[in-house]
Amino acid sequence: MLNGKITMATGLVMMFVITQMMGSVSAAEKVAADDGKKIAPQTQIQFEQDKAKAHMQELEERMFRLSKLIRDSQPDDAARLLLGLRKAREQLILDRMGEASKMLDDLKLDKASQEQKEILVLLEELKKLLLTADIGLELKLEQLRKLIDSRETLNKLLKKEELQLSNTLDQQKKSGNKKDFKALETSEQRNQKSAENLEQMLREYGPASESICKSLSGAGKCMGGACKKLGASQPKPASEEQKKAIEQLSSAQQDTKKLEDQLRKEVESLVRQRVMDQLQDMITQQKQIREVTTKLQDRVAQKQKQALAAVRRLSTSEEKIISVCSESIELCELTQFSLVLPVALGAVREQMELVDEGLLRAQADKEMIADQKRIETDLQALLDAMMDASRPSSKNGGGQCKGCKGNRNKLLAEVKMLRWMQQSVHTRTDQLDKQIEQKKITETSRQERIELLSVRQKEIDLITGRLHSMTCPHCLAGDE
Repeated sequence: MLNGKITMATGLVMMFVITQMMGSVSAAEKVAADDGKKIAPQTQIQFEQDKAKAHMQELEERMFRLSKLIRDSQPDDAARLLLGLRKAREQLILDRMGEASKMLDDLKLDKASQEQKEILVLLEELKKLLLTADIGLELKLEQLRKLIDSRETLNKLLKKEELQLSNTLDQQKKSGNKKDFKALETSEQRNQKSAENLEQMLREYGPASESICKSLSGAGKCMGGACKKLGASQPKPASEEQKKAIEQLSSAQQDTKKLEDQLRKEVESLVRQRVMDQLQDMITQQKQIREVTTKLQDRVAQKQKQALAAVRRLSTSEEKIISVCSESIELCELTQFSLVLPVALGAVREQMELVDEGLLRAQADKEMIADQKRIETDLQALLDAMMDASRPSSKNGGGQCKGCKGNRNKLLAEVKMLRWMQQSVHTRTDQLDKQIEQKKITETSRQERIELLSVRQKEIDLITGRLHSMTCPHCLAGDE
C-alpha cells in the first residue's frame, strides 16, 4: 500500500510540474508570435517558469527524504526515488529551468520556448521512470550504463599508467633531474587517486565486483609505492611498481568486462521484449497519424486554415514516435542484443524526421501519406524479424546450431533485417533517381540525400562483415 502511495504522490507532483512547464511553453510561444512587444505577458511567463523551477526543486528534496524514510521497508521504491533524483541532477533539469528563466528575462522568447520543450522531454522521461512497474530492469540498465562508463575510465587509466611506465623508463636511461621526477610523481599521484575513486564507485555492485575492487586496490598500492620511489629519484624500482599496477589494472579491466557481459545477459530477454513493445506502439501511433493525414488531405489541398493547423499539430505526435525510436536504439546499443537493429532503426528514424519536417510545413499530399505508410511497413518488418529471433531453439524443435549450439533464429533475424536495410537503400536510391530525372529536387537536397544513402550503404557493408566474422561455419552452412 505504501508503495502505491509513494508512486502516486511522486507521479502527481511530476504531473503538476509538467503542467506548469507546458503552460510556460504555450505562453512563451504566444508572446514570441507578438515579436516581444508586450512586456507584461513576458513577466508573467517568467514568474510561471520560476514557479515550475521551485516545484522541481521541491520534488528533488521530497525524493531524497522519502528514499531515506523507506530504505528499509521499501527498498525497491527507495531505489526508484534515488534513481529518479540522480537522473534529474545528471540532466541538470533545475539548472536548465533557471537558464530558461534568464532567456525570458532577456526576451529571448524563441530560445526560451525551445529550451522549455527540451526540458519537457526530460520531465516526461523522469515521470516514466518514477511510474514504471519494472523498476528492477531500470536499475540493472542504470548499473550497466555506469559499468560501461567505469570500464571506459579504467581503459583511460590503464593507458595513462602505461605512459607513466614509458616515461619512467626514459628517465632511467638518461638519469633525469629532480624536476623531472617530481612531474612523474605528481602524475602518478593523480593515477592513484583515479584508481581509488573508481574502486569506490564499483563497490556499490557488492560481491559481484569484489575481484575488480581488489585489483584496483592493489593497483592503487603499487602506484603509491611508485610515487615514493619517484620522490626519491629511483626510477628502476618505481618502474617495477608501475608494471605491477598495470597488471592489476589489466585484471580489473577483464573482470569488469565479464561483469558487463553478465549484466547484459540478465537483461537481454526483458530488453528485447520492451523493444518489441515499443515497435508495436510506434506502428500503432504512426497509423493514427496517417489516418488523420488522409482525412485532412482534401481540406489541406483547398488551403483551409484549420486543416493546415491540424496537420502541423501532428508533428508533435510524430516527434513522440521519434523519441520512442531513439529510446529503442539506445537500449539496443546498451545491451548489444542485436548488431543490425540499432542501425536499421536509425534508418527508419531518418524517414520519421523527414515526415516530421513535412508535417511542420502542413504537407498532407499523396507523397506524405506514402512516406508514413512506408514507415509503418518498415517498422512491421523489423518487428517480424524480432519475433522470429525470440523463438527458442532446441535440438528437437530446430533453430540450434550444430557447432556453436547457439540460437540460429537470432542469426536469421539479423540477416532478415540486413536484407531489409539493403532493400530500403535500393528503394530510396531508385526514388532519388526518379526525382533527379524529373527535376523535382534541388541540387543541395540531391547532394544531401546522396551522402546519406552512401553512409547507409557503408554501414550495411560494415555490419555484414562483422556479422560474418562473428558467425561460426556451422551456422553459415545451416547445420542443425
